[in-house]
Amino acid sequence: MDSEAPKAEAEAEANVRAALAALVDADGTPTISPAELSQVLRGEGWLAIVLGERRLPRERLARLHAHLQDTFPETEIEIRCGGSVYRGGDGFGPRRHVLAVLGGKGGVGKSTVTVNLALTLSAMGLAVGILDGDLNGPDIPHLLGIHPRDRTRRDWRLGAIRPPGQRQWPYQRWGLEVMSVGFVVSERAPLIATGHWLVSGLLRNLLFDLNWRSEVIIIDAPPGTGDEIQVMVRELPLSGAVFVTTPQDLAQMDAERTLSHLREHGVPVIGMVHNMASLTCPHCTQAIDLYAASSRLEDAGVRILGRIPFDTRLSVTADRGLPLVLGDPRGPVALEFAHIAATVRRYLNDRDQAAQGRAA
Repeated sequence: MDSEAPKAEAEAEANVRAALAALVDADGTPTISPAELSQVLRGEGWLAIVLGERRLPRERLARLHAHLQDTFPETEIEIRCGGSVYRGGDGFGPRRHVLAVLGGKGGVGKSTVTVNLALTLSAMGLAVGILDGDLNGPDIPHLLGIHPRDRTRRDWRLGAIRPPGQRQWPYQRWGLEVMSVGFVVSERAPLIATGHWLVSGLLRNLLFDLNWRSEVIIIDAPPGTGDEIQVMVRELPLSGAVFVTTPQDLAQMDAERTLSHLREHGVPVIGMVHNMASLTCPHCTQAIDLYAASSRLEDAGVRILGRIPFDTRLSVTADRGLPLVLGDPRGPVALEFAHIAATVRRYLNDRDQAAQGRAA
């Protein structure tokens, strides 16, 4: 039986090489040269090809993926090259999406918005996961009430490419799939490494080499505008991004720097959420603006998805691991998240329909 394995692997690689040789550009040259194919991996209903370090444009990856999908039907195809992974659709797979929640600076409530948005989309019937990518401050486990004593110890072996049947499952909480760098590295151990390694190595592995079943993965991105954000935007298959800012000009100025990176790499911005936008006076019930409003991002073409009021219960319930949309599902904060999530869901539906039209 063992003697048949090398023969089967050789046949599989020969079939893949033949399929690649059949795909040519308009001038008749192979789209992928034989020398670029460095590895062929297969499992039950799964095929992965590893190309060289040359980064390929999304259009070429999509063409190559479609060709392999036609050649090997009923097979999940993935292409790895130049530090990126492509599985069809926007990159994560057909009708599957990765969204980034970004804040130009820390302290704007990005993680809180991520959790409550994910839960609201889940309540709308989507299968949703959260990937906590805030590399030096992974707060998602705390916000969802997943603490070290509650976790089963797992051997998170990172770096290997495994077929779906050998991948580990993310954690489950409140109907969400959840993964965090805090599950891989001790909560008290700082992550000190280059931004490229952190995002290209660690986050790419946690996104592509876990057995996610979610239709939508929401990444709680690191704060700031440093290397981590730049590499995330360049190398992860983002279907869109949501900004979280306070209304003030300073917060939006920092977010504007990130906006330029997104546009440079063709990542669509769905819109922004104004967090801590106002406070309701306990005496007269009138809304009080906490910050002077800035139109900086609106002037740059970023629409406002919603305005979350300052509510002390957001932090109180978060410390108990019970997000507010669960603790007060009919309250004003939950209603505002429902409006935000409805817009995000329409955006994803429109994107899927456009992709289906292009395929037809």
